[in-house]
Amino acid sequence: MRCRRFLPALLLLGLVGGCTAPSLPPAGDLLGAAGTNFAGVRSLHFSVIVNGVLPGLPLSTVDGDATLDDGGHAAGTAELADATSDRKFSFVLDGTHATTRDSTGKTWSGPATFTVGDFLGPDAGLARMLSSLEQPQTETREPVHGLDTYRVGGTLPEQAATRLLPQIHSAVNVKVWVTAAEPRRFARFWLQVPPATDKDSPVMYEVTLSNENQPVPAPLS
Repeated sequence: MRCRRFLPALLLLGLVGGCTAPSLPPAGDLLGAAGTNFAGVRSLHFSVIVNGVLPGLPLSTVDGDATLDDGGHAAGTAELADATSDRKFSFVLDGTHATTRDSTGKTWSGPATFTVGDFLGPDAGLARMLSSLEQPQTETREPVHGLDTYRVGGTLPEQAATRLLPQIHSAVNVKVWVTAAEPRRFARFWLQVPPATDKDSPVMYEVTLSNENQPVPAPLS
């Protein structure tokens, strides 16, 4: 009788002991597959949230669409951090020329700080980030904006970080989200820039990428 009483407990222990967490794909495989797929991306939608301010780049949000076609075009809206006047504005990037317009209709036009080709393309900043991440580790599987993804953490060396944003002059911590479904898609990344001094705070960028190779909304000029 005593054996019969203990049998359910023994079976339960056996079942619990036999349950193991599913293994996560190697980080190198995820980044390699996402990088191969991203090399063919010529247009996308991007959404950027910034916590903190980098010198020379006082933005808190950027949202828009970009394409490599016809020399590179992008358009969208942005918001300045700690602005004393109007914070929000629209922008159009045409090759190396940029135009902005605030809510009052005031415009500015001149040389662009960035081009679409700085970020998008098989050898540009975003693709370089995927291929340059050091000591990558697959951390978890989690949903992001309705997508089933794997999160990969690692360190981006200074040279690759500076190529992504010239205002960065150090290695940075990065997390990359890659879709669980194949073909693997580079869906999101988080980047933390160390503070310049002990009195400063780190600057964090959260970037979501979507609508790859879809027609960009008009107008882009």
